[in-house]
Amino acid sequence: MHSILRCLLLALPLAACTDGSDNPPQAAPDFPFLSYIAEPQPRGGSCNDSIDVEAPLIVNGFGFNHANSRNQASLIDSTNIHELRLNFRYAPAGATEKRGAPAVTAQAIFLTSGRQLTAINRLSGCEYWSFTTQAPSRVFRSSSILFVPATENMPATIFAGDRDGFVYAVNAGNGELLWQTFTGSVSFYHFVTGGLQYHAGKLFVPVSTKEVLATLVNPVACCISHGMLVALDAATGETLWEYHTTADATETILPGERAGPNGASVWGTPTIDIARNALYIGTGQNYTEPVTPTSDAIISLDMDSGAVNWIFQARADDAWNGNCTIPNSLRCAVPPGHDFDFGAAPILLHDGETLIAGDKGGVVYSIAADSGALNWFTRVSKGSTLGGIHWGMAVDERRVYAAATDFSIDKASGGLADLIEGARPGIYALNLQSGAIEWQMRPTHLFEGLTTPSLYSASLSVSNDLLLAGSLDGVVKAFHTRDGSELWSLDTATDFTDINGTPGNGGTIDSVGVVVAGDGVLVNSGYSTFQGVDGRYQAGAGNALFVLGLPRQRPGT
Repeated sequence: MHSILRCLLLALPLAACTDGSDNPPQAAPDFPFLSYIAEPQPRGGSCNDSIDVEAPLIVNGFGFNHANSRNQASLIDSTNIHELRLNFRYAPAGATEKRGAPAVTAQAIFLTSGRQLTAINRLSGCEYWSFTTQAPSRVFRSSSILFVPATENMPATIFAGDRDGFVYAVNAGNGELLWQTFTGSVSFYHFVTGGLQYHAGKLFVPVSTKEVLATLVNPVACCISHGMLVALDAATGETLWEYHTTADATETILPGERAGPNGASVWGTPTIDIARNALYIGTGQNYTEPVTPTSDAIISLDMDSGAVNWIFQARADDAWNGNCTIPNSLRCAVPPGHDFDFGAAPILLHDGETLIAGDKGGVVYSIAADSGALNWFTRVSKGSTLGGIHWGMAVDERRVYAAATDFSIDKASGGLADLIEGARPGIYALNLQSGAIEWQMRPTHLFEGLTTPSLYSASLSVSNDLLLAGSLDGVVKAFHTRDGSELWSLDTATDFTDINGTPGNGGTIDSVGVVVAGDGVLVNSGYSTFQGVDGRYQAGAGNALFVLGLPRQRPGT
């Protein structure tokens, strides 16, 4: 019955209700947002109604679920992807990047831009409320916005983290600040880049440290800060426990130049394993020696206490910081490593027994969730400081999909970005059981008449038989999960006037990539970190949220 309703609502042929993949058709999931009734709202401007915090939730968080699978059920598949149409663009003035995967309900989109956290109508783009952080430096940095429905102890709440290490809890209904708290230990170094996770009243916050580059301009020894995972009471912001990836930096390696231990930042979103009462984090490299067993690692922690269950270290020789790009710098680790950290979130497979992780060294790992034992590993690319596998992968029941860039830039000077020698950029589909590469592709685009590799650093997304990917040159493409064949594309690196009459532009797509939301697709376009201006590979800075949807009778339109 529901599959019939789905087709009627979308006014699509019956064939659109099959999955079109190489897997047997599956029963259509339930989509409560299809029956949600809302009053028509103006296009842009201020909304006439108020936020309904009980509206059905469509998509939420960086990985779309506790497992960080980046696999989202939707009404979109290979038979109707070409039907997507632009609904509106939203471009806040003054922003140069679009970070943060939006949280989406049947009524609203919750998004961040610069210092602002904003709620807009999902269908019309009108604004409900906007919250602004208190200090110019407090730019929202976390890779997703997290919506948590109301509980006995708190109203429906939006959570996000900023560049100064603060986490904000904002009332989803009216945009009022409920609490804010600093989650690091060194105020001028710690920040929140990964997405937050929530379970059973606890908010789990990954904490990283910008000191990996900060000592390029600060005349101090590298380095005194390290990564953390902080558990907060979601209702109050009170710290419940902290896990520190290294001990405090009390060891002098070279007076005035290097100290340790340090680094092992938690760059990505934690993964929650409810069955084991565990969460999994990926860590980065140490910034200087000594190298600790917790660097470049996947770590399992107890959700109640933060106690370590096990540690899987992929590399034991990777100490690196930005000073290593400067010849003969005494602040560089000895010997210098490669910056091959786990920036991407670990993925807990549907079997509940296996973790999939990918690192910037271009390697995909399969790890036993019980013990941290290695099942298999496959190298897909050579690896680089801004690749191989940078922001994240996606899975379905058969394959893991990994994008590798092998892209590098002089992080010290912001010098010309380029592919490294021996680069193997592309998108790879690996068998979940064996790690064997089932297919691979290397998309290209034209730049000044020259065929140029299209680089995919942003997280991939899967929905039904579609793999969606946004590239550094600002183009979104949909590929068939069966064989990687291209089905659809959209160039977001354009200038435009948005839904409110504000000038805007798209640009480089990085970080969260593409978010699939029920009958639509949302794309953050514009990324200025690490310059992002080399026109050969990158489209540059931007401030655009593209909101696309399948054709259907929409309230308010």
